[in-house]
Amino acid sequence: MSHNLPKLYSKADLAKRWRVSRQVVKNWENRHKNFPDPIMWVHNDTLPLYIEKDVIKYENERKLNER
Repeated sequence: MSHNLPKLYSKADLAKRWRVSRQVVKNWENRHKNFPDPIMWVHNDTLPLYIEKDVIKYENERKLNER
């Protein structure tokens, strides 16, 4: 059985993907109006998860893929 579930990222995953600290990710979330909105919250509503398509859009807008 094949599932086509979207890839989700935590802030720690985003920090690793972008090669920055988790604090930098938090700062960007606070400062950039185009930072992705969480698609869902897990772990007792304490852990936001971000969908890959929104992450890629943000990367392209901020030119993070050119780092």
